[in-house]
Amino acid sequence: MTEDEPRFDGRAALVTGAARGLGRAYAELLAARGARVILNDIDHDAVHATAVELGVMAIAADISSEAGARSVIEQAGPIDVLVANAGVSWHRDFAEMTTSEFDDALRHNLTSTFHVVRAAWSLMTAAHYGRIVTTASGGIFGIAGRAHYVAAKGAVFAMTKTLAIEGEPHGIHLNCVLPWGSTRLAREGSTAPPAGEAAAAVAWLCHEQCAITGEAFTVGGGKIARVVLERSSAVPADPTRIAAQRAAFSRLMTG
Repeated sequence: MTEDEPRFDGRAALVTGAARGLGRAYAELLAARGARVILNDIDHDAVHATAVELGVMAIAADISSEAGARSVIEQAGPIDVLVANAGVSWHRDFAEMTTSEFDDALRHNLTSTFHVVRAAWSLMTAAHYGRIVTTASGGIFGIAGRAHYVAAKGAVFAMTKTLAIEGEPHGIHLNCVLPWGSTRLAREGSTAPPAGEAAAAVAWLCHEQCAITGEAFTVGGGKIARVVLERSSAVPADPTRIAAQRAAFSRLMTG
């Protein structure tokens, strides 16, 4: 690491889902570059063990509840950076999925992000500064067996876009990452690179010099790509005739 690498001296960063994998990698790099890092994870033993190894603070709590997220922010103290990384994933064919499983995926991926961002929001607004990175997934492009997970991550993507608009007047920048890294949540047979290869990109989005906001990026494996939601040029069609609509759809799909 060269001497011109951006540093985070004087900044406090909270990383959720930080006991292992991607969250741990983010926390380790931020701490190495001078940030006061606070780890959060639902796994009490694992997050405290990681905190001891990294020499940082740990708060074990379930941020999928409003009270849990508020407690983490209160214990962490003023924070400048929030990396909302906590989430869960598992395979379940749609036909076999239960309502409880679907609700759990939303709660631990989407609702947890909402709660922890909202808990930090007023503090960042008061400070007129904040850097927030949320976590979606490349699965939002579609992946069999993960409809529950992808629904939640797609909502995180959309929510981040909206919150970036609301946060900008208050000096709060929000971006979303779709990380590619080897973790225990990866699908069987995954060829994902080491989790640490996504950390530098996330760290840059957390830095005070980074002016990017309202964007989404795939990160990891030595590559970065911007993820955009686009709308094609409109094709005129008689709104009273199905056949006209059929022809319009055909033109759209064939370019």
